[in-house]
Amino acid sequence: MLMGNKEENVLYALTQKELIGESLNIHQKLLHNTINSIHECISITDMNDIIIYVNKAFIETYGYSEEELIGKSIYLVRSENLNDSANSSINKKTIDGGWQGEIYNKKKDGTVFLIHLRTSIVKDDHNNPIALVGIAEDLTEKIIARQVLKEAEDKYHNLFWELKDAVYESTPDGKFIDLNPSAMELFGIKDKSKISDDINAASFYLNPGDREKFKLVLEREGSVTNYEIEIKNRKGEILTVLETASVVKDSSGNIKSYNGILRDITETKRQEDKFKQYIRDIAEANKRLYESEIELKKLNASKDKLFSIIAHDLRSPFTSLIGLSDFLLEDIEDFSKDEIKNFVIKINESARNVFKLLENLLQWSKLQTGGLEFYPVKFDMYTVVIEAVNLLGNNAAQKSIKLINEMKKELFVVGDYNMVFSLVQNLISNAIKFSNADGNVRISYEFDDDYIYTKVEDSGIGMNNKDLLKLFRIDTHHTTLGTANEKGSGLGLVLCKELVEQNGGVINVKSELGKGTTFIFSLPKSKE
Repeated sequence: MLMGNKEENVLYALTQKELIGESLNIHQKLLHNTINSIHECISITDMNDIIIYVNKAFIETYGYSEEELIGKSIYLVRSENLNDSANSSINKKTIDGGWQGEIYNKKKDGTVFLIHLRTSIVKDDHNNPIALVGIAEDLTEKIIARQVLKEAEDKYHNLFWELKDAVYESTPDGKFIDLNPSAMELFGIKDKSKISDDINAASFYLNPGDREKFKLVLEREGSVTNYEIEIKNRKGEILTVLETASVVKDSSGNIKSYNGILRDITETKRQEDKFKQYIRDIAEANKRLYESEIELKKLNASKDKLFSIIAHDLRSPFTSLIGLSDFLLEDIEDFSKDEIKNFVIKINESARNVFKLLENLLQWSKLQTGGLEFYPVKFDMYTVVIEAVNLLGNNAAQKSIKLINEMKKELFVVGDYNMVFSLVQNLISNAIKFSNADGNVRISYEFDDDYIYTKVEDSGIGMNNKDLLKLFRIDTHHTTLGTANEKGSGLGLVLCKELVEQNGGVINVKSELGKGTTFIFSLPKSKE
């Protein structure tokens, strides 16, 4: 069925009414939410002082629910201290255009507190008053802040006059604005009335340039803490002070003054210097004590090592010598020539091992006691290596080991020839000991501006990292049988390290298990 114009008009009017109603509802919600977001307490009363609206802040501040407030007199929250005359005066001024001031109100729990109240009147379109609006601010926190500020001001005033440290205020060009009594005493000033006339802060700096340096730091950073300077007061005393200061700026951001505190640390510095010297003396004594302890430990380790060698490493080969010789002596007539020769070879081998051990032991003992004389001369490392290779050639040949000498002539160093020869001999002998049959022992060199580096490299059994850390240490007994079951005392490498260091060099080792070991030591190059 089609609608006529009349029905269409009615439908249109109803639609418009709904839209207007919805719009009003949205605006009311927006207004309500806006008022509730305000932190001040808002109340609206009719002309008979009956509450018709309160916002969320009002409810939270006074402790009432909305139901407990709506329809009640606004005097519910007024303090008994506010008499009828005062209430009437506020109402009259509100109706006349508005009132503001501080009054006491009361919460639901009976707490009386101060508020700042602003009132105004609401009129209808015909200018008739229809409601009163009150906007209240709780002054509790402001009162506390005022009290804290006053206490701080009182405290600052007392501190300024009673503080033992010197407190000052000055202009950037050095004129004093104010000084506390401690500052007067520190600077040696008697008449405070003249501080702004003929006394300048710069005149008290012992070094004139310190004032400008201080200003640069202060104005750049805005504040300075514990800036140490020396001053000379009017009594002629030179004092050390710690200055802590800050700049004070005007509303335009320009520096108008400096506020600062000076702490006299002259006596503290003197005591500090004495204490530092005392600490240095103690540190030196501790250092000497520590060095003595280390030396004592080394001596004890040396002694223990010596006893170990004497008790074990010397005893074993001598036991072997005595046993073999006794066996041969008792039954020599029953042995063939080949058997006798075999006994003699073993006796000779044991005797050589004992002799080498005794030689190392004697040399090491002399090093420990300072009995080994040191005669540094210029010599060619090539000569030393050739001599050691020739001496140990038979040892290498017995194991079919090839000694490869890659040293060249005129590798001149400075050191004790006999010590260096013993060092090279020990390292090559050690390389032969731990090389497999048909292996190689290579002796080569490197150099730089100050040192000649001699390398002894074998292709033997090598070592793991754990065993590497035990080398060169007298306090760790580390000995391993050679590839042909050759025995050792563990003293040889300790001796090598001490011989190298005695000659101004160092010794290092690189090794990989199953691939061989390389010892490299340095000796000072001859500059002649």
